[in-house]
Amino acid sequence: MNPDEFEENYTQILHTLLKAFANSSTVDPEKFFDLANVIEKLRDASPALYDAIQSLEDETREAA
Repeated sequence: MNPDEFEENYTQILHTLLKAFANSSTVDPEKFFDLANVIEKLRDASPALYDAIQSLEDETREAA
């Protein structure tokens, strides 16, 4: 998976989570904004997350 594919899939997953929280009766509407901000920050971190995953995969291949 290349970085663009990862970004697209990761963003789609986060949007799905956000929709699920928005439609959940158990999520306090007053706290939903904070939750949306956390999810947005997770999306912004996707390049670093991709790099971390790639590094782990590279280390695993080298160790084998």
